[in-house]
Amino acid sequence: MSTKKSIEATCPECRGPLSLLITDGLVEISCLVGHAYSVEGVLHAHSETQEKALWSAVVALRETTALVDALSHRLPSDVLEKLRAQVATKHQQAAVIQNIIEHLEPFQV
Repeated sequence: MSTKKSIEATCPECRGPLSLLITDGLVEISCLVGHAYSVEGVLHAHSETQEKALWSAVVALRETTALVDALSHRLPSDVLEKLRAQVATKHQQAAVIQNIIEHLEPFQV
């Protein structure tokens, strides 16, 4: 006998909805696309996805320096000053997220 139920989580690979399938005591977690995981596998993959997402945020926040620098010659000085202050804030936010990443604990089963 098989039991299938939705999980309120998304696939670490494609972000599609996950389902839990239990057949004769065997557990499989899969998405609509067909990515399939064991219990340990989905937890490991989800931990990796968390770290990748956080690193993406750090990179995006830090890229603001390059954007503002590249556009600086086209902006009035008062606007540029305001943007540079925002860049400094974004760098502080990136540092906070990086600290979270450095202390992020992956699931361990």
